[in-house]
Amino acid sequence: MAKVLSCGIGFMRGILLLLNIFFVFIGLGLIGLGVYVKVDNKLSAVLSKFTEVSSFEGQSLGFLAFVLIGGGIFTLIIAVSGYFGSLWHNRCLLYLYATILGILMIIELVGFILAFAYKSKLEDVYSKSLTKVFTNALIVDDTKVLNAFHDMEKSLACCGVNGKTDYDNSGKLAPDSCVKYPTGCSTIIINTLEKNLPIIGGSLGAVLFLELLGFIGAIALAVALRHASDGTYSSNAREVISYVVPGRRRNYNKVS
Repeated sequence: MAKVLSCGIGFMRGILLLLNIFFVFIGLGLIGLGVYVKVDNKLSAVLSKFTEVSSFEGQSLGFLAFVLIGGGIFTLIIAVSGYFGSLWHNRCLLYLYATILGILMIIELVGFILAFAYKSKLEDVYSKSLTKVFTNALIVDDTKVLNAFHDMEKSLACCGVNGKTDYDNSGKLAPDSCVKYPTGCSTIIINTLEKNLPIIGGSLGAVLFLELLGFIGAIALAVALRHASDGTYSSNAREVISYVVPGRRRNYNKVS
């Protein structure tokens, strides 16, 4: 029995350490992506225009870089608390880690449900916001924004946001590529996302599973450490925890 407990606690502690190293890389990746979005002149120019649209959903895209950087920093904080809570056998850090993960999982689940329920509305809002940004850029001849859109047209083989009509309505001449690729970029992007929805859903599900694993592992390890400290475990179990978690060996009272 003691050997089984030893393996279980040691395995869970090891999983937590590895899991939070993985979370550190995710956090650094989000920060790096946010910095890239911020410093890329073309992308930054387009996103900054979203703050001028009327809808809240559209305006939120304008702060994408800050959201990514903030999300990365938040992920790093979670990872550090979980990693050092496991490494130092600190119950406070482990409970903090589990609490944050629990709240985060609830927020993510609510967000996924709302995004699925209002999928059509979100597509419509972002399509209209993107159209407004593109149309305004055509009217005022905003070179940075237009160059970013032209790059998108080339890479996605599309024309404008909704098609050649975007150019016609603005009184501008459509590029020759619009003859070959008449489909609007908004349609291409939405179709691509829908086509890869199983992959996106699987990835989000995997993230939720890892968060749930971290939540359960942190609670289990924190509870084991608490019982090892207050002497409510049997002598064999306390001996196991003292072995798996160095520095926890104490003079416990015998428990019959």
